[in-house]
Amino acid sequence: MTENGCCDSIYYARPNHFLYTWRVEDFNKIDRTLNGADLLLPNEEICSFSFERLVHCLRLSMKSSCCSLECDVTFFTCTGVALFRRKFLKFSEKKERYIYNIHLERNKEDFKKLKALPKDTLFIVCDISDSEVMQKKFSVRHGGSQNAYLNYIKSLAADFKNKPDNLSKERVTLRVGDDTEVVNKAVLCSRSPVFARMLESDMREKKENSVTIEDVQIEAVRGLISYLYSGIVPDTDANFLYDLYFIANKYDISELGDECRHLLVSKFTVENVCEILSLSSMCSDDHLKFSAMLFMGSNLRLVVTTEGWKELMITEPKTALKVADFFH
Repeated sequence: MTENGCCDSIYYARPNHFLYTWRVEDFNKIDRTLNGADLLLPNEEICSFSFERLVHCLRLSMKSSCCSLECDVTFFTCTGVALFRRKFLKFSEKKERYIYNIHLERNKEDFKKLKALPKDTLFIVCDISDSEVMQKKFSVRHGGSQNAYLNYIKSLAADFKNKPDNLSKERVTLRVGDDTEVVNKAVLCSRSPVFARMLESDMREKKENSVTIEDVQIEAVRGLISYLYSGIVPDTDANFLYDLYFIANKYDISELGDECRHLLVSKFTVENVCEILSLSSMCSDDHLKFSAMLFMGSNLRLVVTTEGWKELMITEPKTALKVADFFH
């Protein structure tokens, strides 16, 4: 998560193509420069993004030491409506850094569309390519570090101070069918306000110190418990991450949800992306939804031949056709 309510992610889409999704909230209230995430190119050079509100225009910029980048940009509303498309143009070279810009002038029709954004939220989605790095992947520099789990453990320790001593000695049984796992009650309640309400109020779960979880496999519950104790999500298959993300959303464990979302977008395939798109709608996750839609648009010819697409056309035809309507 970046400053001023901006949220972004970058992932590998197909050979030579990399997709960058940037959500900007309170768009018309912005009166300064916003910075997005940084791409780390295969040659270890950084590609950075920024958005600026100038006197006569809005300017979206991409800066890099790479001179061969190309980028198509689509501007979406939060409801999934594609407003317009633009292409980054190489503007100048400054101190061995190439600057690519898009200018949106205030007196043009595109600017008027941005002024009328639903919920004042804009999604900027970029399809980036570089002919000089075929078959190589981009990395991402995130706001967090590889040692983010240490911050999680510190946060967990701080939350423990506010829990009664007797709570830290209690255990809760999590049940999935006939399978069970045991977790420390204080840890569970400190990370999930939903579990806390169930286990600290006069409900059946409190009396039995037991919670039944439906619609997931026991492996996902074990992954949940592992995360609660360590702050680490294993980089495993999409099915596991799907269930883990579902649990995180259901029980309002936001940090776990963020980690699962980041890993899920790196696991998109033409076979699973429709299912993940449905998951994003179920969980009201606009960021995951737009990432899935952009991947689908970039691979639509293959996606529409899958069983997932057929199921999506049956259950959520409007969502499916939004993708097909723009990326034809």
